[in-house]
Amino acid sequence: MVPYIVREYGLLSRSAEVRLEQNPIDRQAIPASAWDWLLAECCGDGLHKQLVRPRKVGGSVYLQVLNYAGVITTPCGTQLEIVPKSFASNNWLALARGRKVLLKMLNRVYDLKVREFDLGNLELFDGPLHEILIGHFLNEVKALIRQGARSSYRDNMSELSFLRGRLRTSDQLRQPPSRQHKFQVEYEEFSRNRPENRLIRSSLAHALKWSKITANQRLARELIFAFDDIPTSKDTKADFRKWQSDRTMQHYKPLKYWCELILEERNPRMLAGKHFGQSFLFPMNELFERYVGSVLRSQLRPGFELKEQASSKYLIESYSGKPAYQLRPDILILNNKRFHSVLDCKWKILSQSSTSRFRSSVDDATASQGDLYQLFAYGHKYLNGEGATYLIYPHQPGLELVSEPMEYSDRLQAFMIPFDLETDRFCGLPPDFMTTPNIDLSVSN
Repeated sequence: MVPYIVREYGLLSRSAEVRLEQNPIDRQAIPASAWDWLLAECCGDGLHKQLVRPRKVGGSVYLQVLNYAGVITTPCGTQLEIVPKSFASNNWLALARGRKVLLKMLNRVYDLKVREFDLGNLELFDGPLHEILIGHFLNEVKALIRQGARSSYRDNMSELSFLRGRLRTSDQLRQPPSRQHKFQVEYEEFSRNRPENRLIRSSLAHALKWSKITANQRLARELIFAFDDIPTSKDTKADFRKWQSDRTMQHYKPLKYWCELILEERNPRMLAGKHFGQSFLFPMNELFERYVGSVLRSQLRPGFELKEQASSKYLIESYSGKPAYQLRPDILILNNKRFHSVLDCKWKILSQSSTSRFRSSVDDATASQGDLYQLFAYGHKYLNGEGATYLIYPHQPGLELVSEPMEYSDRLQAFMIPFDLETDRFCGLPPDFMTTPNIDLSVSN
């Protein structure tokens, strides 16, 4: 089945038709059964009901997908891929770029070990996102089998017709006369049935169930056959805790991240429950924040360090004798153990009409009032009202840059800096805590 593709914050209309090819990437018609299911199961205020929301446009009711990217399959078999709205252009050419950026972010944040060569050739593969991820996972398992799956000794107690290992004397004496010809023994068996292999076997079963591409299905079946003597994991959490990382298990290391992702241990948003379809969704707010933090960590000057999700300060120091309203900035920069700068990452795409007003003055600032208030509170509580605060947005082509800060006071400033996801650089003048020179993307690329 060809998946329906829509961009983040795109609109879904209810239609009995299978596909409407004339719909743009920001407006897609899906089958009525899938639309009704999304409305009933993925809309509202629950932990697992934050994927879509109803929206009325031009007298018609649509479902607007929220800030998630990934793939969801409804119980009726409809497959919906949501790609990140990383670029302002409203055409299908943004699909390959958006998908490439998403996989690049996942690769870094979740340490998936996808090769740069593979990321650079995504345009050659037109399958949905989860098929790309499944393909990389299957190739990692294939490489593991070439090197050899590890075996280990495991304790085994059983009743045999011959003596093997150590005889369990007490159990043997309690044998009824009719079973005196059997031996109650305990022995060690050299077997591939170990936690790591069980988790890989379970992940292969999931991959075969999710994949609809013939090449992935064929490879998954071949790999499952190679693991035929290994059962699936009955307790994934316990098996992950037993995963060994010694010198002899280094070739297993890349697969641990894939198994954690596939078996829901690290997937930020997996719609759960027997009434839910299969899903592979990532909240873009969290993913963008973690990606920027990871890039920044590798570009800090000596003496600086980065802390994510700091939580030591409160908006109100005493409320009924206790502090209230904890302040958790996305990124906190420290210099010699002292707070230096505060960064808040916002996964927001500025509209084309507002990019020309990307100014330093409060009247022309495109940041929302709430974002500026939030940054103001961070600056006063963590920096004692003195220093630099930053709002980080994804960069867009044609974004006009102004280096002057917004002045909260003569001691506290706020900067709005776009971050280019394709080059991993901030645009404009680099902050003083960074070593890598930034690039000037003030001209449309």
